[in-house]
Amino acid sequence: LLHRALQHRPMVLGTSAGLVVLAALILPTLSFELMPQADEGEVTIDIEMPVGARIERTEDTVLQVEQIARQAVPEATMLISSGGGGGFFGGGSNRGNVTVRLVPSSERERSSERVAADLRRELTGIAGAQIRTRASGGNSQMNRILGGLSDARLSLEIRGHDLDDAQRLMTQARSLLENTDGVTDVRLSREQGRPELAIRVDRPKAALLGLSVSGVAETIRTNMAGTQAAMFRERGNEYPIVVRLREQDRAAVRDVGDVLVQTPSGIVTPARTVLDVSPQAGPVQIERKNQERIARVNAEVETALSEAVERVERGIPTLDIPADFSVGFGSEVEEQARAFNQLQAMLILAVLLVYGVMASQYESFLDPFIIMFSVPVAAIGVVLMLKLTGTSFSLQAYIGVIMLAGIVVSNAILLVDYTNVLRRRDGLPLREAVETAGRTRLRPILMTSGATILGLVPMALGIGEGAELQAPLARVVVGGLLASTMVTLLLVPTVYTLFEEGWAGLRHKTPAPTPAES
Repeated sequence: LLHRALQHRPMVLGTSAGLVVLAALILPTLSFELMPQADEGEVTIDIEMPVGARIERTEDTVLQVEQIARQAVPEATMLISSGGGGGFFGGGSNRGNVTVRLVPSSERERSSERVAADLRRELTGIAGAQIRTRASGGNSQMNRILGGLSDARLSLEIRGHDLDDAQRLMTQARSLLENTDGVTDVRLSREQGRPELAIRVDRPKAALLGLSVSGVAETIRTNMAGTQAAMFRERGNEYPIVVRLREQDRAAVRDVGDVLVQTPSGIVTPARTVLDVSPQAGPVQIERKNQERIARVNAEVETALSEAVERVERGIPTLDIPADFSVGFGSEVEEQARAFNQLQAMLILAVLLVYGVMASQYESFLDPFIIMFSVPVAAIGVVLMLKLTGTSFSLQAYIGVIMLAGIVVSNAILLVDYTNVLRRRDGLPLREAVETAGRTRLRPILMTSGATILGLVPMALGIGEGAELQAPLARVVVGGLLASTMVTLLLVPTVYTLFEEGWAGLRHKTPAPTPAES
């Protein structure tokens, strides 16, 4: 086969180039994500009541959700509930969550993603509550931490200063995500409508009574929120003593005006004489990123993240974006782009280092250059393996590609090095040396490649709890090594003869005799 390949070198080169082009065409059809989504046997149910809801109402809804989850998920081993915020990302009295722990994946038929989707349908009938379900666990939590502490895989970030314009743009973005296939559980990070009191001190009136703004504010804070006056110690335990009004004396809006304020002259007057108290609604929080105000529209995805991002990108131009605003992706999408850019630089550096090491050992730039032809042909094996197994191109897969840059050249090194030995030691002609090296080194090449591939097969199969995390790395290495081994046995000898014969012709070419010499 090698003899025929050397007789049809243009065909070998054309076929190899075609495989690389085919890999480049298949690559955009793959799905991309930051980290593989592993079934870690955990589902989280996030519950959000109307802003300002009392914690007692939130707890009742959490208990109702917990009861439904017990009946709908027979695979559950434990349910952990919390109300009034809590959890890693915090929240207010209107938020709660239920974490459902499942039996190991080998003991159930439904994946954690499927359990979350089924629970989403079961919980749609609870009035007055927004409920989101998602598969969770250590890996999912790490994704969200890497994505900038956002609690969603897909996030549109709206950057701009004006709160009203931001709220209007958030509403448009929410509508866009809700009408996008594969996107679910859309919610806004900046809530509007939290009831609050705007208390303003009438400075002229306060000055007439000898009162300062800070003094009035401190008196109201002490009466309504309380101030720690002392510590009570009993049997080694300490208890704070907080001074404030009774619950029934600070439950209504009018109670703020009834707070008694003492003037420097000793006169006690109700605070309403110097206050302007008006109820209003305001945002729960105002987020900033890189010193810019941002608002997020968060969502979960039921398809590959890259597919959902592509669909949303097509709809962003339809948004009415003010001149001083911008809309972009955050969360996992932003972190994925940053990580892939860094890994791309690492891949280039890895190739340069491999070439540099071989150049120093061979004391030549040509032989390492020939050997490096085995690297790009590994791409067809990588993309075909990911495509056939339905594996997303993730951080782990990219690390596998970087590893391949140093692994696949070993086979070509065996061929080129032994070919040089046969030519220098035994004085064999170029073609004979190449064919002899191919036959002699075939068995060691197959043995070393086969041992590496078989050692990675268990990891590539993704056997065991959470094994999906490392499977992409193993599949990339197996696919790339298979393709590179098969193609390298023909491509490297072909390129070697082309370069050697071309250089030899330039070195040994003699000038034609002149008429006088003839």
